[in-house]
Amino acid sequence: MIEVKLPRIDEDHNESSIVFWHKQVGDAIQKGDVLVEVQTEKAVTEIDADSDGIMNEIIVKRGEVASVGDIICTIDQEGNGSESIEINAKESKTSKQVSEKQEKSTFVRVSPRLRKIAKELKVALTDVKGTGSGGKITEQDIRNTAEGSEAISSRETGTQLTGIRKTIATRMKQSLQDSAQLTETAYADVTELANIRANSTQKVSWNTWLMYVAIKALKQNKGLNAHVENDWYTQYQEVHLGFATDTEDGLIVPVVKNAHLLHLVDLNKEIAELATSVRNKKIHSKDLSGSTFTVTNLGSFGVHFFTPIINPPEVAILGLGKIETYVVLKDGIPQERKRLPISLTFDHQVIDGAPAGRFIQSFVELLEHPDRLSE
Repeated sequence: MIEVKLPRIDEDHNESSIVFWHKQVGDAIQKGDVLVEVQTEKAVTEIDADSDGIMNEIIVKRGEVASVGDIICTIDQEGNGSESIEINAKESKTSKQVSEKQEKSTFVRVSPRLRKIAKELKVALTDVKGTGSGGKITEQDIRNTAEGSEAISSRETGTQLTGIRKTIATRMKQSLQDSAQLTETAYADVTELANIRANSTQKVSWNTWLMYVAIKALKQNKGLNAHVENDWYTQYQEVHLGFATDTEDGLIVPVVKNAHLLHLVDLNKEIAELATSVRNKKIHSKDLSGSTFTVTNLGSFGVHFFTPIINPPEVAILGLGKIETYVVLKDGIPQERKRLPISLTFDHQVIDGAPAGRFIQSFVELLEHPDRLSE
């Protein structure tokens, strides 16, 4: 008998939820077959079989949560006490195939968060027509279906925090409890940078440009490229840059390792690939840890200044707002310019206001004088 235990997939967390069992009791299993999909707090991962056999028992059902090391199922190896199970499976094959075919035909692949919403609103996912990218079901699709079928109760319903949402809540609460967070704000004139970007033959996103400049500013202000943990403050020479990414399951922070070594175009490519992997739930756990500094950009939502919360054990996080057009007077003549709102939150336990201000000053100067980026 083989006991299949939940492996450690995410080095920062111990729990995972079962998304979907690909094998059922009585199924023949070959080495390498996908047994189950599990969702850590950050991504969905497939667990494969290490050997041939027959599925004997599923211990942790779909939708339930298991911890690292928990037995999630057992497998009988063929030729080792599994003959009766195999015979029984063959005898009941017809009825079993029918029931499994019905189950699989009604299974709609959505995130656990959306499945939870559908359950609360009493909506069958098979009745929902997806309007998202590639026909994916969105939260609004579920709510529209619920309203159309008059499935919403007149009383308020609550939603239990689970999975990624629960992890975000825990980490943000921990961050605020364990640090003395303060936010400083400023504007940066990005008119010249906007002109360079518009005239460049290399298509690089605004977000990449701003992160590239932030990396340069960190190299000039290494005190903010650091961790504080268990009363131990550690500065890093290498910049492992995290960037907050919005997904249908919540906020996830992929990490560009050794970002200080990348040229602008390479950084743009790395950011795009990591963001795509996160949204497609194909990100590896190693790409979700080890950041020394994080950038979060809410400009696309029309947000200007805000108070980002530090991603522990980091000591600072840079918030970027919406680039806007404004008018200034130069020699009495109105001029149209572009400016970027900046919000820097830092841990006042280890970073004083002046060092934080110097980082902002460096960041602003590099943005306003992009010719200095090559120095």
